[in-house]
Amino acid sequence: MINPSGYEKSGDNRPMGTVDADTIVAISTAQAPAGIGIVRLSGPEAFSLADRAFQAYSGRAFSPSDQRKLRYGHIVDGGSVLDEVLCVYMKAPHTYTAEDIVEVNCHGGRVSVQKVLSLFLRMGARMAEPGEFTRRAFLNGRIDLAQAEAVEDIIRAKTGLAQESAVHQLTGGVSKKINGLKEDLLHLLAHVEYAINFMEDAMEDLPREPMEEEARALINRMNQALSGAETGRLIREGIKTVIVGRPNVGKSSLLNALLEDDRAIVTDIPGTTRDAIEESFQVEGLRLRLIDTAGIRETDDLVESMGVDRSLALMEEADLVLVIVDGSQALQKEDREILEKIGSRLHLILVNKVDLALSSDAQDLIKGEGSSGPVLAISAMTGQGVAELETALSDLFFEGEDGREGADFLSNIRQIDLLEKSRDSLSSALRGLEIGVSLDALDVDLQDAYQDLAAITGESIEEDVLNKIFQDFCVGK
Repeated sequence: MINPSGYEKSGDNRPMGTVDADTIVAISTAQAPAGIGIVRLSGPEAFSLADRAFQAYSGRAFSPSDQRKLRYGHIVDGGSVLDEVLCVYMKAPHTYTAEDIVEVNCHGGRVSVQKVLSLFLRMGARMAEPGEFTRRAFLNGRIDLAQAEAVEDIIRAKTGLAQESAVHQLTGGVSKKINGLKEDLLHLLAHVEYAINFMEDAMEDLPREPMEEEARALINRMNQALSGAETGRLIREGIKTVIVGRPNVGKSSLLNALLEDDRAIVTDIPGTTRDAIEESFQVEGLRLRLIDTAGIRETDDLVESMGVDRSLALMEEADLVLVIVDGSQALQKEDREILEKIGSRLHLILVNKVDLALSSDAQDLIKGEGSSGPVLAISAMTGQGVAELETALSDLFFEGEDGREGADFLSNIRQIDLLEKSRDSLSSALRGLEIGVSLDALDVDLQDAYQDLAAITGESIEEDVLNKIFQDFCVGK
C-alpha cells in the first residue's frame, strides 16, 4: 500500500519513498503551431540541467533570488542556439510537483520544443510517463488522489459545467466531503476499538443505541453523496440521449433543429435513417450525446431491420430517451409499443408537428393522459417548443440554479464504487449493532468502511490501482 503522507525526508528536503529520485522532462503543451511551447523539468537535477543548457541574455547564472522570475535567453547545445526562450526556476516545495521545477518557454510548434526536449534527455533527464508530474504531486502530498483525478477532468472537460465541477473537486470540494465522512466514521470505530481494548464487559457496556443513530446518520449522508454521483458522472462523460420513434415522426428533424445544422437527411420516405447518427449538443452546461436512430417498425428489409434492432438496443443503454410521436396522426401500434417499452427509464415524450392540426390522441398526450413521463409539444420544422425542450432537458438533471453551482459531485466510477462499498460495510456494521454481533465482527466492518473512504482520497492505495488511474493522463501533466 502507498501512504502519500508517510514519507521520510532526506537531508536536502526531497521526499523519499516510492517517488523516483530521478529528474523527468516532457513537453507540457500541445505540439501544434502556437505562440508558446513549454518544456517542463521536475526533480533534483532540474536546476543543474537547465543551467547547463540555458544562457541568460544578461550573462548571469541562476541564483536563488531569480526563482519564479522569467529570464530571457537562449537554449544552447554546444555552440548552437536551439531557440530563443524565457526560462523560469521554481524551488521545492512550493511547486506543482513539490519538487524543483524548471519550465522553458520556447516558440510553439513541433520543432523547437522537440529539440529542447531531446537536449535535456541527452543530458540525463528521463522522459516523463503519462501523468507523472501530477502523480508526483500526489505522492509528495501536495494534493490528494481525488484532486489528482480532477486535473485530468479539467483537461478533458467538454463543457463549462464539466470544467467547473472538476475545478471544484481540484480545490477540495469532494475531499472535504469525504474527509468529513471519514472523521465521523473514525468516531464510531474508536468506540469499538476502545471497548475491545479497555472495557471488562464490552458487549454490555458498548453504547449501542447512540452508535446506531450515528451510523444511520452517516449512511444517510453517504446516500445523499451517491444520489448526486450519477449527475456528476453525466456532467463528466456526457448524457447518452437516444431519439426514438416510428419512421417519419421527425427524429432527424429534431436532431437538425437542436444542432441548428442539416446533420441528418430528412425525407418523406419512411426508413431513410438506417443506422445511428451521434452528435454532441450542449444545453446550459450539459453535454448531450444525441443519437438519432432508425425508425422502429416491422419490416422485411434486412438492412432496415438491423437498424431497428440497433435502435432498441440503444434505447436500453441510454441515460435519457426522447420519444417522438407525430402529433398530426392518431397513435399507431408502433407508438404504443415504444411507450410501453420505455418503462421507468428516464425519458421525455415529444409530440411533434404541432404546427399542423393535432389528432385527438396527441391532444390527450399533451394533457398528460396516458403518458408515462413528461410531455412537450414541439415543431421540429418551425422551432416551436425547442427552447422549452432545452430547459426541460436541463431541469431533468438539476433542480434550479442552486443545483448547478458549486456542486461537489463524485464524478468517476472509482470514487462512486468505493463510496458504495464503504456504505455497504457501514450498513453491515449497523445491522450488527442492532442484533448484537461480536465486537470483532463490528470492528472488521467499520475498518473496511474506513479503508474504502480513505482510498477515495488516496490515503492508502495499491500501486496497481494508482498506475491504472494515471495511465490515461497526457504526457507532460
